[in-house]
Amino acid sequence: MNKRLSTFITVAALALSTPAFAVNDLAPPTEGKMKVKSAQLGIKSPASNVCPAQATVKGWIFTTKPGTVQYMLVRKGGSVAGPFSVQAKKAHSGYMAEFSRNLTIGTAIDAEYRIAVSNSGGVVSNWAPLKANCSIGLGGNQELQGG
Repeated sequence: MNKRLSTFITVAALALSTPAFAVNDLAPPTEGKMKVKSAQLGIKSPASNVCPAQATVKGWIFTTKPGTVQYMLVRKGGSVAGPFSVQAKKAHSGYMAEFSRNLTIGTAIDAEYRIAVSNSGGVVSNWAPLKANCSIGLGGNQELQGG
């Protein structure tokens, strides 16, 4: 047998005996389900003592990939607002869902709020204070509501 034919038979035998290396048999790596890593909440209380006044609530939810995240805003010892949905998108280091809500403060309040992330295995944010003394009050609502 000549050398070319021998080399061809050897290569053909190897190709037929090792189908695991065939391109059609390789599966792409699977991406796991999105996971929530952590959450953070910040509240900017009104700067004046005149009410109604505006406060700003901002939240950040950090995830392992993009997608929809559901969360609730929880008042310590009180009510729960939500659920709300927000989209996690590519951020500087990983993925993040971000939201901001304006809140009208109508009466004096000294409360704390945090984010509770749905379907996250119990991920919650820090407690963030919301304070307003409203010594000059014109009335209104101070609960966090949807919107």
